[in-house]
Amino acid sequence: MAVRHFHHFALGVPDVEAQKTFYEDFGLVGHTSRNVANGNGAILRCVGRDQDQVVLIESRERCLHHLSFGATPEGLADVKRRAEAYPGVQLIDSPNATPYDGIWFSDADGMIYNVHIGEPAPSNGGLVPHASRAPFRANGPGHYDRVNLKGSIDANAKVVPHRLGHLIHFTPDLEAKLAFYRNVLGLVMSDRSEHLIAFLRPPGGSDHHVIATIQDEKVGFHHASFEVDTIDHIGLGGQAMLRKGYRNGWGVGRHALGSNFFWYIRDPHGGLAEYFCDIDYIADDAQWKAKNWPLDVSFYVWGPEPPPDFAQNFEGATKAVKPVAR
Repeated sequence: MAVRHFHHFALGVPDVEAQKTFYEDFGLVGHTSRNVANGNGAILRCVGRDQDQVVLIESRERCLHHLSFGATPEGLADVKRRAEAYPGVQLIDSPNATPYDGIWFSDADGMIYNVHIGEPAPSNGGLVPHASRAPFRANGPGHYDRVNLKGSIDANAKVVPHRLGHLIHFTPDLEAKLAFYRNVLGLVMSDRSEHLIAFLRPPGGSDHHVIATIQDEKVGFHHASFEVDTIDHIGLGGQAMLRKGYRNGWGVGRHALGSNFFWYIRDPHGGLAEYFCDIDYIADDAQWKAKNWPLDVSFYVWGPEPPPDFAQNFEGATKAVKPVAR
């Protein structure tokens, strides 16, 4: 048994209000479903989604506080059994700042995990991680899917992410972290690229990855990725964030592993938020064969050159960088 879906992530940040404003500008909305960090934190959700997606707590330094996953009752019991027996894993009490149900444990990296009973929201049988949206209709040589309809959209349209798709984090021991994810949470590897990065998903129907982990000297948050409808929404969302004075992270482009279109925006504490669409979906685990891809072909198919700080680990940052409106 394995976890069923990635529920939310929690960040500790020195300036909760600045980080909350960033995610609201990105298209998420604040929510008051529970009290976090004794009232000094914040919860954000995607519009129309009855699921916490981002939890912010006040912290002296920027830190990845925890990752949370949903599971069936049987899956939760199985994860608990494996966590209790796995070397380096320690069951802990729920942190006072983030009182979520379920089990809590830390791994050998010191990262904290929560697993609770919960299906994807909406579940659609557990195979499709979100409610249906209007399909992207495109015209191409020999086929016309959009006829008598305008293709371009309103340049002032508000971009609204529909769900948290995945999170990428750093680890000082890639192989040990992969073993933990597979042997405790039951995730399976979709692809990897040599010694640098590996992508994992829940079995039984999932995006190409819900978690990926990058080899680095220390633990840390790299980025969280939120799904929008089309490449147009990626472009409009990134453009709007730059106009509000946030820093460009990287984009627009298309990834090689996962295949998703992307645009990353740098948040006030050094992390990244990604708009994405059109990611590979794996419905039959037996039909997908994980590969170890060379670094020179695994990063992206097209797009601008990534900036020098794209892969930098900003864990431990002690102040926020305010946006400069344009």
